[in-house]
Amino acid sequence: MELVQQVAANLEIDQGKAEKGIGALLMALRMSLDPAGFAQVKRAVPNCESLMGRALMGGARTGEMAALIGPSALMAALAAAGYRQDDIPRLGRLVLEHLRPTIGTEQIEKFLEGAPALRG
Repeated sequence: MELVQQVAANLEIDQGKAEKGIGALLMALRMSLDPAGFAQVKRAVPNCESLMGRALMGGARTGEMAALIGPSALMAALAAAGYRQDDIPRLGRLVLEHLRPTIGTEQIEKFLEGAPALRG
């Protein structure tokens, strides 16, 4: 199952909202990974650029800016996309577990240090 459909099904949300949440996470990851690490993410999520664009285009101005800042402001971007506090750790787990085989546990843990709310 593709990541967007997996997130939508598990969180019981529409695909558009799933795309925005995944895109916000991917943007935060882009800010925290080195270029080679993010290149791996782009290979693991073929529509990565499109998802990040959905996160930017779908949020309010505050959400757009938060998504550009990185993991520390990720919660504001997800709130702007309409995510409830309860769903954020589940979203993070789904996306990061999808990426773990690609970027590794060390990179995931480093990212989570900057975005501890994703742990739940």
